[in-house]
Amino acid sequence: MSIPPDAPPTARAPEVTVVADAAGLARALEALADAERVAIDAESNGLHAYRARLCTLQLAAASAQGEVSRVFVVDAIALGDDGLAPLASLLGEAGPPKLVHDLAFDARILAQHGLALARAIDTAIMARFVGEKATGLAALVGAHLGVKLAKDLQQHDWARRPLGAEVLPYLAADVAHLPRLWRVLASAAETLGVVEDVEEETRYRLATSLAAQGEVDPRPPYVRIKGAGPLDATGLAVLRELAAVRETEAARLDVPPFKIVGNEVLVELARRRPIGVDAVRGVRGLERGRGGAIARALADAIVRGREAGAIPREEHEAFFARRPTPPREQVEARRAREQRLTACRRALAKARGVDEQAVLPGHCVQDLADLAPSDLAPSDLAPSDLAPSDLAPPPPAPPPPPGPP
Repeated sequence: MSIPPDAPPTARAPEVTVVADAAGLARALEALADAERVAIDAESNGLHAYRARLCTLQLAAASAQGEVSRVFVVDAIALGDDGLAPLASLLGEAGPPKLVHDLAFDARILAQHGLALARAIDTAIMARFVGEKATGLAALVGAHLGVKLAKDLQQHDWARRPLGAEVLPYLAADVAHLPRLWRVLASAAETLGVVEDVEEETRYRLATSLAAQGEVDPRPPYVRIKGAGPLDATGLAVLRELAAVRETEAARLDVPPFKIVGNEVLVELARRRPIGVDAVRGVRGLERGRGGAIARALADAIVRGREAGAIPREEHEAFFARRPTPPREQVEARRAREQRLTACRRALAKARGVDEQAVLPGHCVQDLADLAPSDLAPSDLAPSDLAPSDLAPPPPAPPPPPGPP
């Protein structure tokens, strides 16, 4: 794939406007009102807060050739949820199509603040369906637009204020290049005849992302800790108490739990079960810092866990009891269905000259393997039994209309 001949070979750095009040947001919405497509990208503080929140939202409209002359950086913290409400019409069904790369995160974080994303065009899905091996934005922009995206602020705390001039080019870069990247991928999708497949998968991804918004992991904090399984009964009871102390402190300081005490440290405490503050501080990782500051609370938690001796029975049955293994015949039948589906998908993809994801996404293969009847005959999914029309490649796309002289 290459850049369409009428696309600009390079993109000038766009003007960046920070939107931090109602008047500024009104001006931005007016500037974007007639856009054919709007590129969007959201940033949160998930690596720095107990609960992630939307920090900035970048918006850009593009010319017909994909050039972006201006990017709006919406300061979501300054505006607050009520102040962000006017964005609903732009981001929803009434607005233009939205270009976004890997929509799951953006859709969830926007929904968390009352903004429902609709009419999304996901360039990550497009890239997978046209056969790109590396589908990250930086890889695609580098390969097809010859632009190297900076990575130095990937772990930046986007809740930090003020938004200095040094971070604005980074914020603007993703949306500034999305329209030109979309043109490249859209051209490839049209040539391969997978436009409808991309649209269907995008609708599915958006629906599942929005459905997952607001879901709370039902497992207690200690169950989510890697390495908890091998602990003995008392160790699990101690870990349960330790994790609760860590959660309380993380919520108080508004930082992720791992920034209080690492998982491996909690597991080591639960395994060794040291007695007393000095012994707790003797465990590597608790000599100082936030973990050391709560050494007394951790020591008390160890005592409570020792006294309990075991976790509550209902939690053990829900999260640690061994589940019955399906009969061997059932497991083998499902594996056979998955293999036949995979072979069928591979044959169709080869015949059409498209990526296997465009024929049947991986999640569909798994769902069909789960739901298909156990007595499905091998020939039912054999590629040789498919109709010729199913295997035939799509007709070539019509040439684009000539541009202006």
